[in-house]
Amino acid sequence: MEVNVLAGSSSLKKKAKHSILKLYDWRYATQLRQDNEVGPWTPYHEDKYKAFVQEGGAAKFVSYLEDDDDTDDGQSWDTAENETYLFDYCHRLHGCEVEAYSRLKDLQGRNVPQFFADVSFNAFLTLNFRNALFKVRGILLELIPGYSIADLETSAHPSSWQRICDEAIHTTNLISDHGILNQDVRPRNVLIRTNGKDSEDEVVVIDFALCRFRDEDQSEASWIHEKWKEDEEGAMGFVMAHKLKGAVKYKPSHRFLCQCSECTEV
Repeated sequence: MEVNVLAGSSSLKKKAKHSILKLYDWRYATQLRQDNEVGPWTPYHEDKYKAFVQEGGAAKFVSYLEDDDDTDDGQSWDTAENETYLFDYCHRLHGCEVEAYSRLKDLQGRNVPQFFADVSFNAFLTLNFRNALFKVRGILLELIPGYSIADLETSAHPSSWQRICDEAIHTTNLISDHGILNQDVRPRNVLIRTNGKDSEDEVVVIDFALCRFRDEDQSEASWIHEKWKEDEEGAMGFVMAHKLKGAVKYKPSHRFLCQCSECTEV
């Protein structure tokens, strides 16, 4: 949601006056709830979840989720357990995105939005609990004026398409250089910042909630294998070339070319 910052330091108010507040609120994550076949949030869901947290069951269930490699084991969960799972999932998305912006500090304000603040608030105003399981988390980000590259065909002159698509691929690769594997590269997550008539529009990549980060002890071969399988560059280049019906050209760089037996099988 778009917000105006009215409180905080004078520096924050000046920089983040017009911002985007991205919330990871499991209660109103409509698509996530549909994907997990959990109905809309109701007072019944709220009562069940509150009680589960207060009785200590939710904390134990989160520990179970963290310890169990396969939560999709055919077991049926009750309402409180479903809500706890969705809460924990959104909590992980938030943590992932905060980590990504931390790693991308040198790209903020140019290739990715400026990260202003990590925020949280109590989901239930009638409760005075400081329990972390009652907190909704969010991040405050720079508002990017412009349009999505998914709308390039109707938003920009054809003479600029190749440059913009090349820049989107270049930015995707810049992000890769920071030890990030982005599992959600798609045109909708690339914005074109409009700078006026006298300046070229700029590519800004958003949404890093579905990332994996390279471990310090991960081998180069293992990392290349994961990057090759994900093919973030192709998820942008091939898709845009197809979407624009060949009006832009894409040639894979093969910067993450895996030669293992699995990847070279015909």
